[in-house]
Amino acid sequence: MEYGININFFARYLGIKAAAEMVAKSGFTMLDYNPYVNKDSWESDMKEAVKIFDFYGLTVHQTHAPFNRYGSYGDKHQLCLQRCAEATEFMGAKFMVAHGDEFDFERLTFSPDAALEYNHNLFGPFVERAKQAGYKVAFETVFEDMNCRRYTSKADELIELIGSFNSENAVCCWDFGHSNVTFGKDAPKVIGKLGKLIQCTHLHDNTGTDSHQMPMTGDIDWKATIGAFKDIDYKGVMSVEYAHGSMSECLVQEFLNLTLKAARQVWSL
Repeated sequence: MEYGININFFARYLGIKAAAEMVAKSGFTMLDYNPYVNKDSWESDMKEAVKIFDFYGLTVHQTHAPFNRYGSYGDKHQLCLQRCAEATEFMGAKFMVAHGDEFDFERLTFSPDAALEYNHNLFGPFVERAKQAGYKVAFETVFEDMNCRRYTSKADELIELIGSFNSENAVCCWDFGHSNVTFGKDAPKVIGKLGKLIQCTHLHDNTGTDSHQMPMTGDIDWKATIGAFKDIDYKGVMSVEYAHGSMSECLVQEFLNLTLKAARQVWSL
């Protein structure tokens, strides 16, 4: 088993070079790297980051497509998706993770069928682009939030969207924390239902809200969940994803060391 981590969480207050050095020193080999596609300098920043990753022996395994559920990208969303796809190709990542919950609530009336059509049309060109370039678009498990429905928060909807592309290049990213919020103790059953569609991960823990805690510090039933992963013969990377808060630089190295230890312990269950 190989282990990865989202380096942006640390780079935002350490800088990319210091973050890469600490990540490599801790023993992680794979990265989840999200290029800053909303900046004019995104391309040069991304290429400079790749040089740093190469120096420290780190491989970008997956990226994360920008998601617009919270209006972060506005009219630039499509442009930023294209930039992320371009970066994914340049870095040779195997997956571009996406949220299949996009919808124009201002102009359209929501229904599961309307949301399926919207996301199929939005991501269809990117799935085809991924096929041509040799990577995959991985739609992650999400959870209901805000006061508007979130398409693909239900397992059947996620399967429906992935299947709509009729392509081996549309797969699933299992987000452990999101799935704990959505499925709770039924998560192992959903893993079995998704089966071989699950090809990459976001590894984190919580106690029922999306807090992105270190694995084994929340209430996920790791023995049952990892047992389900082994039942589907999962061969991918276990990639940790932190999202909230920050910490003093003097704690980062020990935190990374402990994170890798926790990730390895999880897989050993």
